[in-house]
This record gives sequence, structure tokens and C-alpha cells, in this order.
Amino acid sequence: MIRILPLGKERRGEQHTEPAALVTITDPDAEPVPQPQLWHRLYGFTKTESEVASQVMQGASPRDIASELCVSLSTVRTHLQHIFEKTKTHRQGELVRLLLALGH
Repeated sequence: MIRILPLGKERRGEQHTEPAALVTITDPDAEPVPQPQLWHRLYGFTKTESEVASQVMQGASPRDIASELCVSLSTVRTHLQHIFEKTKTHRQGELVRLLLALGH
């Protein structure tokens, strides 16, 4: 199965990059890789970054995530920033769209 997910144009300063797309190729008969392991392989997520990403995908706010993980809001924001950098996304909505495309 081949999926193509448009990522759109990014703006960096005054430079505009060309539109980009994420292409995934999966074997529907293969055993699925659990999401956190896949995120680690593709993006180098740490265990905590995977936990934060999972919470974001479930619709949790940064404040909710901080409470659930017993960490400060600042810590959650730092993890989110690292996740955005690793996935080249800028907003939670972009991140969710990207990660959902990998799992289906």
C-alpha cells in the first residue's frame, strides 16, 4: 500500500521551499509495528517524546499532558518543540496528521 501525504510549503525567513510530501509504503499483510517504535525508528523520538506524541494524538492539551506525566508545562512544551523539530512540523495539527498517516 502506498500513501502520499502532502506536507505543504514551509516558510523559513524569506526563503520559500518547494511543496513536500511524505510517502509511506506498507505491506498490509505484515505485522504492524507499534507506533512508539515506529516513531523512534523514523524520527528518533525518545520514550517521553513518544508518550507526549501519543497524548497529543488523543487530543490532550499540553496542560493535560503535563498533569498526566507529572511534569511541568514547560517540560511538555520542550518535548513538543523537539518533536516538531524531528518531524519538521510546526503545529500540533500538522503533527497529528503526519503521525496518523503513518499508522493507517
